[in-house]
Amino acid sequence: MDKREQLLAAATKLFVERGFHATPTSAISKEAGVSAGILFHYFKTKDDLITDLYVDLKKEYTNVILKDIDKLTSDVSKIRLIWSNSWNWGLENPIKFQFLLQADNSIYSESIKNHPEIIAKYHLFGEIIQGYIDNKVITNIDIYFLMQSMFALITSIIKHLTLNPALKNDQAFIEKAWELFYNYLKP
Repeated sequence: MDKREQLLAAATKLFVERGFHATPTSAISKEAGVSAGILFHYFKTKDDLITDLYVDLKKEYTNVILKDIDKLTSDVSKIRLIWSNSWNWGLENPIKFQFLLQADNSIYSESIKNHPEIIAKYHLFGEIIQGYIDNKVITNIDIYFLMQSMFALITSIIKHLTLNPALKNDQAFIEKAWELFYNYLKP
């Protein structure tokens, strides 16, 4: 892990534990085991650090949820893959997932969402969702509302499986959860 990655890992952990405002850059440097000068070599400001961290994690999350989607032919199976990849990533990366939730509900939200790489990710996902709408696989409603709703349902399953880890291997529960998710979306 290079120094930038060490700083991002330390920042993720501390921001989730303490919040954005209660986490000084000195604490991030200390947690990462690097000098403050190194932190400011990579990130001009704490705001830049938060934005870069969000962009990196959102790109990681998007890449994981869309992994292997091209191998599937059915739109419903693609939606299911996005759904299962999403909650699996959230369970495997709880601190990263918490950071994304925290940033989405913070004063940084608007500036982060206006970052060109984040706009590109939303645009890509929006095109995928629009294709499902056009194919009448999911309901025809505002795409951004639909994406927010999907993420809220995925967040719910992550929280539930975190509290009840045995259910992750309970196929009956997973099938019911999928049915609930897809029933919400279908036309």
